[in-house]
Amino acid sequence: MFQISIGSIGGTISMTKNHSNEGITPTLGANDLIQALPKLPDSTKIKPSLLFSIASANISFSHLFKVYQWAKDEARNGASAIIITQGTDTLEESAFFLSLLWELEVPLIFTGAMKGANSIGSDGISNLYCSILIALHSQSKGVMVIMNHTIHHPLWLQKTHSLSLETFSSFGKEIGVILEDSVEFFYLPKVMPTYSNFTLSNKKVFAYEHKLDDEESILQWAIQNYDGIVIEGYGAGHTHLKSLPIIKEIAKQIPVIMCARTQQGPSAIKTYGYDGGEIDLQNKKVVMSRWLQAKKARILLYVLLNSNLGIEDFISYRDLITQR
Repeated sequence: MFQISIGSIGGTISMTKNHSNEGITPTLGANDLIQALPKLPDSTKIKPSLLFSIASANISFSHLFKVYQWAKDEARNGASAIIITQGTDTLEESAFFLSLLWELEVPLIFTGAMKGANSIGSDGISNLYCSILIALHSQSKGVMVIMNHTIHHPLWLQKTHSLSLETFSSFGKEIGVILEDSVEFFYLPKVMPTYSNFTLSNKKVFAYEHKLDDEESILQWAIQNYDGIVIEGYGAGHTHLKSLPIIKEIAKQIPVIMCARTQQGPSAIKTYGYDGGEIDLQNKKVVMSRWLQAKKARILLYVLLNSNLGIEDFISYRDLITQR
């Protein structure tokens, strides 16, 4: 018997409209969702669980750590694969966070929906069915995300449109697709580090985006309240002259990560030599994130700090992304 445990957190995939003049809200659990699935092989057992019923904007690290502990218990008790259904607003972040903790080879698959369960053209059941097909595939392992018949690794996944069904993209780094009810992997992702010593302690990471002629005072405030700072810098990862002295002082005390604020591409490391450019920032102990987007860099640094690790471990993870 191949057991697939499905944990529902909430999100659009679980939402319906109760009254014609109101918006959709979470009303369905995993058990409701599986009722709409087509017939599965007799050797497949689906075990549904309602973990939470919340919009994904309300998901916290605490929620996700409980999901992680539940998933590990399910795997230890015989589950051959785990599927998590949640809202898409934070789907890429939830999946990346769990990818930093999930040390098992048992597939941990995230999915969701862009349309409510009783909307015309609802995509939730299709995404859930595709997730089950991936769960049944012999080469599936680790954390993956399935949306719109496409398989993603959490490291590269980004939500790119507020409402479109084709919102999720890995910008050419998709793992595979579901076609004609068959899983087709383009490649299997390299094994990345996991951090089993993670605990939910009180260390926090502040994320800040540079904007045209913005204020530097918020960075001074952040150093008094946070244990690390991630900055979305101008262009390929740059700052302005007003913030430069503050960033230099902050980097002497806590980790400072500089990211590119563009949707695609890495932060630079050796192109710009002006004050506030990436060469200058690195000389001031600021670490460039390279291919890690700010949302992912913040989560990685948060996990490291709460695993009693530090900036060297961030650099090791960052560099492993592009090793061949």
